[in-house]
Amino acid sequence: MSAPAQESISSTQVAVYLTPKEVADLLRVSEKSVYRWAKDDPSMPMLRLGGTVRFPRERLERWLRDREQGRPLMRVARASKGLRVQEL
Repeated sequence: MSAPAQESISSTQVAVYLTPKEVADLLRVSEKSVYRWAKDDPSMPMLRLGGTVRFPRERLERWLRDREQGRPLMRVARASKGLRVQEL
């Protein structure tokens, strides 16, 4: 029996690192805006190797969620049978 064929990387797989163009497309802004945000906000997750810039998808998505306005506040309510999380 032969070994299973290796799958090629397809567009359906989720990239671990995004290019500035992919971030711009995702947010519907210009690449220039993405570069400006990365330069102006040191908390924006970014990887720079030489002249190449990449954004770690998972950390970038978390960074964006942390900046959403109108997000429901979460608090931990103490119940007699343990802790539970409630939206405010």
